[in-house]
Amino acid sequence: MTARATARDGALAPRLLAWFDGHARDLPWRRDPSPYRTLVSELMLQQTVVATVIPYFQRFVARWPEVTALAAAGEDDVLAMWSGLGYYSRARNLHRAARAVVERHGGALPSDEQALAELPGVGPYTAAAVAAIAFGRRTFALDGNAARVVARLAGVEAPIDRPATRTQLRVLGQEWVPADRPGAFAEAVMELGATVCTPRAPGCARCPVAARCRAREMARTTEIPARSPRRARKVVRVACARIFREGRVLLVKQRTGLLAGTWGLPARELPQDGASASPARVLVSTLHRLGVEPRSLILAGDVRHVFTHRDVTATVFDATPAADRAGRAAEADRRATDDDVRWVSPHELTTLAVSSFLRKLLEVPAASRLQGPSPTRRPGRGSGRGAKGDKRLESP
Repeated sequence: MTARATARDGALAPRLLAWFDGHARDLPWRRDPSPYRTLVSELMLQQTVVATVIPYFQRFVARWPEVTALAAAGEDDVLAMWSGLGYYSRARNLHRAARAVVERHGGALPSDEQALAELPGVGPYTAAAVAAIAFGRRTFALDGNAARVVARLAGVEAPIDRPATRTQLRVLGQEWVPADRPGAFAEAVMELGATVCTPRAPGCARCPVAARCRAREMARTTEIPARSPRRARKVVRVACARIFREGRVLLVKQRTGLLAGTWGLPARELPQDGASASPARVLVSTLHRLGVEPRSLILAGDVRHVFTHRDVTATVFDATPAADRAGRAAEADRRATDDDVRWVSPHELTTLAVSSFLRKLLEVPAASRLQGPSPTRRPGRGSGRGAKGDKRLESP
């Protein structure tokens, strides 16, 4: 059975749509659908599982129910609403896209796939998904789930992460899209990949199109789809300081990198060449630039956090500012009125754009000593209560 024969027999789409009608999950973006809600859900669902997205989606569209409302919002507010969902570039892109819709299209999302793809941060998959689901355009949206389904149905053995293979998969999928209900078909393919044709141990016995699956016929569902060997994540070490005063912690806004736009602890990346400078010494210069003269830096522990392309271990210090450095204290207070530096209370943490990485750093048990060695010396292990953070994938 060839891929084209499977496409020509005309039975795949009706079978898949009938299955979808009886098995589709009740998801909030499928209720009271609109092009805007489709766009929000598709961006949130990139690299993130449905169960995680649901509460974020509900809060987001409750706050900004229309694209014009989102376009009028401030970026800080959008990132704060996104806090903890990860991949923060998605939030910035969604905000930029909303503004572009208002500026270029009078506040209405365009129905044309090409026009959608020209919105900031909207790639080929998202443009196709919105065009199909929201506007009924006959196009095929190739996300990870759809790529897996098509590769298995058509028996495509080449690694699906290669651009040429993805082009092939989209061409095949496009042939299968019915003229009637193309949006439902797009959702059906993705639903099948998410709930039945899963990466490991696919439920072939429950699959409505198993009889037309080339990978099943070849007994290769565990080998297809194939992927190229992954590149090792970059290993990074950083030193960061927790500075508390009157129940508030000093935070700085990240302007670049994976967590751009979110708030974090004062931090400094450590040299990759194994330089002998201690984390405390490297951190002190960063604190000086913030107007903080540390009387002591006490080691609290280490936290590991795995991003998509980086494996980060943060060494957390509790810093005690020197009480007799009035000039430095005044400088810290002045800097804390800037847009990039702020003293933040526990309540304010719930209203700012903060990552799960920051929350893990703040949860490390405090160092057991209130005083410690001078930061010009290598600090001891303190209480010895290091913290190894669990892994979680997060990216812009």
